[in-house]
Order: sequence, then C-alpha cells, then structure tokens
Amino acid sequence: MTDAGTSPLRWIKTLLRAPEISPEQTADRIRFMERDVCLTIKLIVLGALAYIFLSNWFEGVSTVGELGIESVRGAFRVYLAANILIGLILLAMDYLPVWLVQWSVFVLNIVDGTFVALLVIITGGLESAIYWVFLVLVIRCAISITRVRLLVAVNLFLLLCYLFAGVLDLTMQELRSAQEQVETNLEHTPYLVGGSTNSSPVVAASPRGNPRTARRAQASDDDQIDLGRALVLALANFTDGRVAQSLFLRILLLMLLALSAYGINVLADLQLQAEAEAREFAFRQEQLRSTGRLAAEIAHQLKNPLAIINNAAFSLQKSFKDAKPAQLQQVEMIREEVGRSDRILTQLMGYAQLAEGRVERLQLKEEIQRALDRVFPTALVHDVKLEVNCPEDLPPLLMQRAHLSEVLSNLLTNARDAMQGTGHIWVAAKSAPQGAVEITITDNGPGIPAHQQEHIFEPYFSTKEKGTGLGLAIVRHNTEIYGGRVELESALGKGCRFRLIFPAKSTMTA
Repeated sequence: MTDAGTSPLRWIKTLLRAPEISPEQTADRIRFMERDVCLTIKLIVLGALAYIFLSNWFEGVSTVGELGIESVRGAFRVYLAANILIGLILLAMDYLPVWLVQWSVFVLNIVDGTFVALLVIITGGLESAIYWVFLVLVIRCAISITRVRLLVAVNLFLLLCYLFAGVLDLTMQELRSAQEQVETNLEHTPYLVGGSTNSSPVVAASPRGNPRTARRAQASDDDQIDLGRALVLALANFTDGRVAQSLFLRILLLMLLALSAYGINVLADLQLQAEAEAREFAFRQEQLRSTGRLAAEIAHQLKNPLAIINNAAFSLQKSFKDAKPAQLQQVEMIREEVGRSDRILTQLMGYAQLAEGRVERLQLKEEIQRALDRVFPTALVHDVKLEVNCPEDLPPLLMQRAHLSEVLSNLLTNARDAMQGTGHIWVAAKSAPQGAVEITITDNGPGIPAHQQEHIFEPYFSTKEKGTGLGLAIVRHNTEIYGGRVELESALGKGCRFRLIFPAKSTMTA
C-alpha cells in the first residue's frame, strides 16, 4: 500500500529532477543570458532611467507616484552601482571561478526584482504595466540559474516582491487619504482660546501668523494618521471581487510561467544529456572495437613466430636424446617461456572480444548488488559483514556490463579470500568532481606489504598461493580503457582500500 502511494510521487520527483549541469554548461548559459543579452539591454534601460531620474526631468516635483523623488533617486543610485559591480564580474567571468559568477547572478536577480517592485509602486501598484517585467525576470532566471534551490528562491522572491509592492502601494494610498481627511477636518475646525467667554470663535495664531498650523497642532487623537489602520484597510481591498480576481490571475500567471520555464529547462537539459550520452556511447564503442582489433592483430602476428620457435625447440629436444642434461634443460626452458608467452597472447586475444560487446547505461547500485550476489551467494557460509553505501542518484556509467562486473567481482573476491571468510567489507560510491563516479571497496583483512604494492597490478603477480595473478591486472585494464584509474591504500595488518574513479567522459586507452 505504501509503495502504491509513494510511487506516483517518486515518479513525479524523478520527472522534475533537473539533470546535473557541468560548470562549463553553467558558464555558457550565464555568458549567453547575462553577459551577451541582459548587459546590452540593461545598458540601454539604465541609460534611459538615469536620464529620467537624475536629470531635471522631475524639477519642481516632490513625489513620483506614492514615493518621494529623492527616495526614488537614492534607490536608483544603489541599483545602478550594484549593476555596474556585477556587470564587471560578468565581463571578467572567463577569469573568475564559476561559483562566484553563479552567486553574483543570484544577487543580481534579487536586486532586479527589488527595483522592479519599486517601479511597480510608483507606476500604479497591482495594476501597473511593470508587472509584465516580472514575467521576463522569471524566464531569464530559469536560463541563468542552474541550481534548483536558488531558482526556487528567486521565483518566490519575485512573487513576494510583486505582492509587497501592491500592498505597500495600497497602504500609502490609504495614508494619503487619511492625511487629506485630517487636513479637511482641520480646515473646518476652529480653535477656541481656553477661558474665553466670547460667543464668537477666536482663532489662535501661530508664531508665523498661520492659524492652520495652530489648529493642526491641537488636532484630536482621532484624526491622527495610523499606519496599522492603513495597512488593514489596504488588505481589506483584496476582499473586493475585481481586485481579488485580478491579483489571483496575475499571481497564477507568474507561478505557471515559473513552473513551465523550469519544466522546459529540464527537458532541454535532458535532451542535451541524451545527445551527449549518445555521442559518448558511439565514441566508447568505436574505441573498444579499435582496441579489440589491435589486440587481435598483434596477438595473431606474434603467435606464428612463437609456434615456429616451439616446434623448432621440440625437434631440437628430440634430437638431443643423448645430450647432456644441462643442454636438455636449456631447451626445456625455451619451451616453457614460449608456452608462457603463448598464454599471454591468448589473454591478449581475449581482448578482441571487446568488439563484440555492447556499451550500456549501467546503474551502479544494481551492478554492485549483482556483484555481491555473485561473490557472496546465499548458499555460501561465511562470517563476512557487508556494508554498502550507494546513493540512487549517481550518474550512470557508460561501459560494458561484463567489464564492470569483472572489476567489482575480482576486488570483492580478493577481499573475501584475504579475510578467509570472516571480517568486514565496506562498499561505497559517490559523485566526484566533473561528473565522475568514485567507488571504494575496503576490507579489514591482513593488508598488503609496502614492497608488494608496486607490483600488485602486474599480470601473474599474486600474493595468494593458488592465485593466477590476473585478477587485479584485469581490474586495472578494464578501468583504464574507459579513462579511469584504480588506486590502492594498504598497510600490513590494516586491510586494503581500492578506489576506482570512472570519468563522465572517456579518454579511452588500449
């Protein structure tokens, strides 16, 4: 029942999960949107706004909309300075770390949202045409910001900026209405001089002879402007059907656009990822075919001379029936070395099967579990404690299943045999920089002496009595042909740790 309930949610979460974006792709998107497009547009817009706000355009005007002209000018100067600073960072982004550029873009989106909210306040509040600029900002941040949490934070901030601008505009309108009401009441309320018995009202004069100033100084508390009451009245405006409908539609449009932009962004990234994987599939498959053909050709060319040498040595050995034992021993040594070389060439010809294999998109967690089931079957009696830590969201490995299976099985088998059926094995996997995957297999066995570690990956070198010496050689070969590497950390009596690193893109070697 639980699985049925959580399965759709898990499916939706997987569907909406943004793929991993490399730093290079992030830099390219920021370069296109923020530096090439937005900087050019902002240069024109900021120039026009500077001419409007900082020139004599508003000479003799004390307010713009509901705000004082000096407050607007101060806010514009701060906004202009922030854009100049972050603009310089964007111009020099090729020489700066990507994380610094990312956070600069995040801050710039926040600053832009704040300034657009200010423009909404001075151009009509909730009904302002500047609202449509918020839609442009939503599309822009969907392209520029690749981190999902930062993208969600910016979208929520833009939504709150619009709401706050609308509420603040309505509140200031209520304050202005209250101010006008107070002044109207004062115009019709004379001030009576205390103690006067004159039937006619006496108007007290201010030091400047202004009776209105004196009356305002003595206004009753009921006529005082209350900010809290103005805010409540502003919020009460949202109960009006027309205002509520307009606000709901505008907010809904913002939310739907943000969700749609994110979805399109994810689909585009998935398409780019699929195309990159297809190219990587083809590249690795061709590299494997080339490696297999080269191995088969070299082995075939060397096997023929070895066969001739072996036949000649056999004939020579038969003709030395009455020879000295030392001579027969020398001939036998030749035949043994020829046989050993033949086995090596046979192993090399086995690499020709690489051309017959198929590169697949492997999920590491499944492959690790498959290798554990093979090395530690349920019928095997052992006291080895297995501990696996492999997240499900690791990047897939593009390689042949048989190669990865050999790597994992050989390392697990070596760990099992070294501990002689009792001990602890840790298998862990995690993401590495630049989209690589790191796998570690650790045991608490006897370890490997330092003088043997430099030979441990050589063919036919073994620390076990009955070992063939090919297991770790195969591990290194199968790792390196995909551009990866294998590392060993060990000390006598402290166990072994093998670290495998597979890159996201192959630099395959034979």
